[in-house]
Amino acid sequence: MRKTAGFLTKHNVIMSNYSEAERRCAISFDSCGEIYHAYTSGKETPILFTSTDDMTFAMNAIANAAFTFWESIKIIAFALMNNHFHFVLQGTETEIVGFFQCIAKKLKHTIPLAGNLRLSLKPILDLGGMRNTIAYVNRNGYVADPNYTPFSYPWSTGRYYFNDICSKETYSAESFEQKRRMLRGRAVNFPLDWQVIDGYISPQSFCTIKFGMAMFRDAHHYFIAVSKNVESYSGIAVELDDGEFLTDQELFAQVLKTVRDKYHLASTKDLSAAQRLDLARTLHYDYRSSNGQIRRVLGLSEYEVNQLFPK
Repeated sequence: MRKTAGFLTKHNVIMSNYSEAERRCAISFDSCGEIYHAYTSGKETPILFTSTDDMTFAMNAIANAAFTFWESIKIIAFALMNNHFHFVLQGTETEIVGFFQCIAKKLKHTIPLAGNLRLSLKPILDLGGMRNTIAYVNRNGYVADPNYTPFSYPWSTGRYYFNDICSKETYSAESFEQKRRMLRGRAVNFPLDWQVIDGYISPQSFCTIKFGMAMFRDAHHYFIAVSKNVESYSGIAVELDDGEFLTDQELFAQVLKTVRDKYHLASTKDLSAAQRLDLARTLHYDYRSSNGQIRRVLGLSEYEVNQLFPK
């Protein structure tokens, strides 16, 4: 009886801690105003940022817009890709549009195609949607570039969530010419204590990362969200008409599950030609996989995949 009572007591403590953590997250979410997933399309947009210097410039353009709209916009998470953006923002639709126009205006002086970007907004209405969207945004670069993890991609807020990164370099230490180069023009009067990392203003200085982290019970909960929540990413990608949202390894794990559950086979090697093509359609339509990813994961030829899904 003592063991049973002890187990129940421990179980009750765990449940109580879980409930309290969830309550804190819900209170944090309810305390904010309008929240949106703001994004531009990466499917039809050509490459905009072709070098590290371009990406650095774009990061500083985001910092500049954040500084300009400091009183009206809060950046909770963002990801800068080589041809599109993802943001989780607190603010009104009008303010968010102005914020993005500020970014585009700064970029198009030296990257003209950036002036053609069109922003889409999707409201985030509940805590679950908030968590899924933050995780989706923060892992975006990791999915696109196999050289990074969700915690190392430099052009987003992903590396700062539940990760103590601190730069000793501050904006006050930058020379006048360095400040001009950061935004390829007139120097900006950023707060002198804003951190600088690898030539750009650190997102820790202008984003409300602590608020974003408050949407998760703890670091472990966040790690699960960015690494295992495949079904939620699928729904978001379909809604946004976005591209790949799983790495090859993550997608292969889903393929193996489908092979076992749907075809009752042990390996992709056992698939018939017809089953392999059927699975390719699932990857294309349900998992937003590119032709190259389908070819790599299923072992199909480039000709077979391009016949199914002409570019």
